[in-house]
Amino acid sequence: MRRASTPRVGGGPAGRQRGFTLFELIVVICVVAVMAGILLNRLQVYQEAAEKAAMQQTAAAVKSALQMRVAAYMIAGRDNEIEQLRAQNPVGWLQEKPQNYAGEFYADAYARVPPGSWYFDISRRELIYVLNLGANFKPGLDGRKWVRFRVHIEYEQMPQRQGPQRKVLTAVGFVPVQPYAWF
Repeated sequence: MRRASTPRVGGGPAGRQRGFTLFELIVVICVVAVMAGILLNRLQVYQEAAEKAAMQQTAAAVKSALQMRVAAYMIAGRDNEIEQLRAQNPVGWLQEKPQNYAGEFYADAYARVPPGSWYFDISRRELIYVLNLGANFKPGLDGRKWVRFRVHIEYEQMPQRQGPQRKVLTAVGFVPVQPYAWF
């Protein structure tokens, strides 16, 4: 009596194996590694772009707060107090301090402040942001990865027919101390 043969699942010859060869496995691993490297690089670029956007958003909030404060002084007839805004810490004008605000320092605190933080340099009267990710940042002459902002107030002398010249406010801004390139 003959034995009934069980059909093979693969339908192929008996000596052939199914699955990846070692070479195919190595190729797949290399492709996955290259794709992961590209993904991680893009992820870092996006994180840095998000940091830049957050820094610019805080700077814009400070600029808006400065302009509202100047407008309030002008409406109240306290124009003579506008000049004092140069000496003040702009973070105090915000409704809430940024979460990454490190505080006020009397001297250069670049090395002491954690990356990704703001601080106010009392001696320079500058609000400074220390970068956390700066692969696409071109630093200034000092080589530091930071952006320094200062209150800018500009006046123009207006001649009058009689009496002394009058100072007229022409510009108010929150501007970088030195140009920077980020991306």
